Amino acid sequence: MKVTVIGATGATGKKVVERLLQLDHEVHAVSRRPQVYTSTKQLHIYQGDVLDTSTMIKAMIGTDVVISCIGPTKTFSSGHIMSKGALNVIAANFSPGTVMSEGIPNILSACQQAGVGRVVMQSGINLSDGNELSAFNRVAVRTMRFIFSKAIKDKAIAEQAVIASNLDWVIVRPSVLSHTADSVQYTAGPLARIEPLHPLSFVDCADSLVRAATSEPSWIKKIINVGKS
Repeated sequence: MKVTVIGATGATGKKVVERLLQLDHEVHAVSRRPQVYTSTKQLHIYQGDVLDTSTMIKAMIGTDVVISCIGPTKTFSSGHIMSKGALNVIAANFSPGTVMSEGIPNILSACQQAGVGRVVMQSGINLSDGNELSAFNRVAVRTMRFIFSKAIKDKAIAEQAVIASNLDWVIVRPSVLSHTADSVQYTAGPLARIEPLHPLSFVDCADSLVRAATSEPSWIKKIINVGKS
């Protein structure tokens, strides 16, 4: 398949690109700072910004599916990068900006204009109300939803835009992400009972996003929990 990866230089995005190439897919890698990549026969590099729809359209033309790995940097909430600086972590969660609520609708618009019918969005388990989880994990998720309410609100707007679109969408909600050992051993599925505080490697998160984009038709128009069980 031909896959556009937006946010291709982030911690998850890099692993998504690597996994797609391992599986012999053709990749259009999109980032504001694409210099980290070198173009090859299977890897095409595009400079783009999710706040500039025209750059997204250019990158998507001719591809089959889009994977979005965008999100506010230096964030601890599920599905995002864990910063080395605790103050930066706190600041990013309490002031996440609007990259998700503005960027995702732009991506959806670009998909429609470029003729791409399928989109996969990386979100986070904290968007769940926790009803499918154990009692302890339900409390943990709801506590994080309260603490990081601004980040949750921004991402919730993005999720609703995806759900309301006429695309074949998949929303992937990983547990908290970290640079743990690579494994490709995780639980994934609609309403999957995962451990939201158990670190999930970026490799595992990336693998689930690639599966959602290329090989799991039963996940279309579903929200997928991903993590350790």
